[in-house]
Parts: sequence; C-alpha cells; structure tokens
Amino acid sequence: MTKSLFPLLAAVLLLAGCHKDKNEHSKQPATQSVLVYIAGDNNLQDFIRNDIAQMKTGSKELAKDCNLLLFVDRKGKLPYFLKMENGDTVRVETLKEEVKSSDTETLKMAMNWMTSRYEAKNYGLILWGHADGWLIWKARQAGGRPRQAYGQDTTGGETWMNIPDMARALATLPHLRFIFADCCCFQSVESAYELRNVTDYIIASAAEIPGEGAPYQTVIPALFSQRDDFYQLAADAYYNQVSYSYREPMAVVKTSEMENLAQATKTVLKQCHVNLESDGYPSVDRLIYYYDHSLFDMQHFLLTHAPEDAYAQWKRVFDTAVPYRTMTEVWMANHVDFLDYAETMFRDFEVTEENYGGVSMFVPQNRSLSFYREQNERIKEMQWYTAAGLHELGW
Repeated sequence: MTKSLFPLLAAVLLLAGCHKDKNEHSKQPATQSVLVYIAGDNNLQDFIRNDIAQMKTGSKELAKDCNLLLFVDRKGKLPYFLKMENGDTVRVETLKEEVKSSDTETLKMAMNWMTSRYEAKNYGLILWGHADGWLIWKARQAGGRPRQAYGQDTTGGETWMNIPDMARALATLPHLRFIFADCCCFQSVESAYELRNVTDYIIASAAEIPGEGAPYQTVIPALFSQRDDFYQLAADAYYNQVSYSYREPMAVVKTSEMENLAQATKTVLKQCHVNLESDGYPSVDRLIYYYDHSLFDMQHFLLTHAPEDAYAQWKRVFDTAVPYRTMTEVWMANHVDFLDYAETMFRDFEVTEENYGGVSMFVPQNRSLSFYREQNERIKEMQWYTAAGLHELGW
C-alpha cells in the first residue's frame, strides 16, 4: 500500500459530510444491499456519468428495503460514495484523501461501509472498470512483473488488483450472493475458482466488453430480483444490449460447483494425452479465444482434445457449474478489424452452440516467446493450477 493511503480501516471516520439517513442502522435488515465498485481512475472515466444515470433509472424499480450503493473513484476527484433511491441520489459522502481503487484495502473499506450502514439479508458486488482475465501479461510499470488484474488505477503510477488478493480481501467480509463483473475477460475458470468461497455466483463475460459497459437501467432491477434464477435475468439484460452492432457473450458460474469442476477437469485432462503434440503440450489451433492466445474457451478446448466418453462426463459437471450462458458468434476482439467485425466472421475460429462454453481457461504452451514463458509461470500462483491437475501433466 502506498504511503498516500491512510489506514483504511479508519477511513470512514474521515468522510466529509457524514450524516445518517432514514435507512441507516435500521432495526430490520434490508432484503439486499449492493455495492457498485467503480474503479474509474483511468481512461474509462468518461463513461461513469452515463452509467450512473442508468443506475438511477434502474433504482426506480427497486423495493424500499433494497439498497443500491456506489463507491466512485475517478481521475482528478476525491473518491466518494453515493446511495440511490427511486431515481435520486439521496446520500453523498466524500473521502478527504485520495486512495487507490486497485488496493484491496480500499475494496474492504468500501464493502465495510456498505455492510456496516446498510445491513441486509443478502449482499452483492458489481465490479466496474478494467480487467485482463486472470493475468496481465505485460509489465505495467518499468521493471514491474505481470500481475493478475482488475481495477486499473493511474494516480501516482499504474497499479492493478490481483485476483487472489481480491479473494482474500472479500473472505473477511459477509458472503456475497453474487459478483457481477462489468469488465473485460473476467469470466475465467481460474478467477472463478479463486473466488469460489466468497460468492454464490459470478456473472461476467469471458470476452472484451464495450466501453459503455452494462445497460444498468435493466441490469440493476435484475440483480435485485429475488428469483432463484436472477442471474439469468442479469445475463439476458446485458446480452440484449446491442453495442457497436454486436451482443455480449455472458456466462454464470455457480461457485459451489467449482470443486467438482476442478476434479472433473483433472480427470479428463489425464485422458487427453493421446491428442497432445510431440512436446507434450496441446494444440490450440482454431480454438475459440477471447482476447489473446491464452484465454481459450474451456469447453471448446476439452471438446477438441478429450475422448468422447470422457468429454461427455466432464460436460455434465460443467453444465452444472455453469448453469446459464448467452452465445454470440461475434464480439469485440483485438483480432478482428474494429470497424468491420459486425460483418466479418472471426478469422481464427468459429463459434457454435456445440463448442461454446462461455468460460475461459489458460492452456500452457511450449513456446519460446516471453509472453508464454511468463504465463506458464504465473498460472502456478493460481489455485486452479493444482486443483485441476495441470501440474501433474508437466505444464
């Protein structure tokens, strides 16, 4: 933590303009409180105003015993909190010092602010900002090592939050009903396994998302729904938005099934040896990938490499762990001409109902490029590496 960060456990005491509102410290807990964690101290800050306006619209449909709360960190302004109610901002609190939204202590402080003031039967977290899957493969600072990534913060030097640290921070807080990640490439099996003990569901995309992000006027009511399949409502709300002439592939992970998925993956990977290359590594030619040649579609990878019977057994476990997904054949991607992707099929692969799973998985490669050497080492820091048996394959 940088020296500019004051002790964040006491940060709330330094809030400017603090006051109680009619819902604070109520005797009866709310049905649900949700924090939107806006890590916007980066080039996404121009989208914050419109997204907040959409959230105000969405808040009009919420019941009185539901709390929609925001922590907002943007360039050139002190971070602040908002509470939305029936289309209005009814509470504003501003920190007296700058903090890093990429710091897990800031995340804990913001979550504690919600849970201590707006006690609820259920809690949710919306992650807003930049993400790069489970790993940033480019060093973001001179001499800096690649780090697992969420929440780019550019004040005082560029920093990110890694997923294992995020999981450890959230483990100290009340359990979450969901994490809704409105950021690129978040839906990876590595991140989901890391976060399995802190939330019931992860709703996110394995692919890149548009800068404008989610359609919050419809996503917010969906996330507050008390239906058992609320996650389907939220994924559909995102999918139904058409941005730059395309829709967003979304997937839902049920984290209570992640241990079963890890064991099933470990079992099926041992049976993929007959389809490995001579160097002991799998071919990734024509596999669906979501950003670069490291975030491969998990289902497509095993469909391609596993024996038919073994794949069928694994697929049953996968479908339980991923109870819902939306599919699109084209999305924003760095390997497609930006202005022509709506009319151009992906050159490297084809997306079908059979091969698309909506969750990415890192597949180690025996290549000399530093890109792969670094990732082959960094994957060992993720719990998934051992749980899914990648280490037993010599990867």
